[in-house]
Amino acid sequence: MRSAKESNFPYSMSTVCYFEVYKDGKVLPIKHKNKCDRPELYEAYKRAKDKITTIYAVWPGNWRSDLFIIDDLKTFINSFDF
Repeated sequence: MRSAKESNFPYSMSTVCYFEVYKDGKVLPIKHKNKCDRPELYEAYKRAKDKITTIYAVWPGNWRSDLFIIDDLKTFINSFDF
């Protein structure tokens, strides 16, 4: 797993797959591709900020896909024009 803040992570790229993991192990996807997804995206941000969940992302590449922890929540949410 890689750190998003330690890489040149493309937060708003449409092919990135975001998901949040709750403390009890529940995993839910986070929609982010359309403007109508913004409320769900913001709620996920708030849960992560409050340490209820952790946000992860998969950045798909040509030959492999890398898993990132979203460890810079401010950059994450600002990348979506909040």
